[in-house]
Amino acid sequence: MLKEILKEIKDKKYISKANIASKLNTNENVIEQAFYQLARMGYIEENNMNSCNYKCSSCSFASLCNKVPINTIIITKKGEKLLNK
Repeated sequence: MLKEILKEIKDKKYISKANIASKLNTNENVIEQAFYQLARMGYIEENNMNSCNYKCSSCSFASLCNKVPINTIIITKKGEKLLNK
């Protein structure tokens, strides 16, 4: 299931744990734990956007700045290798 979740992360521009749970017929708690495991194993990195170093003009979340904290998920090189197996 971890690889399926990693594929969902890669295929979507916007990641919703609720949507992933629905698509994979499970609940959000399972998805939350899977995200934790993927991060622990080095397949993804979560970045909390409360402190941002990006230039607003190139940020797709610029309109939400200072309004809603956003976490981004980055698939690491190790995660990409797993997806390509």
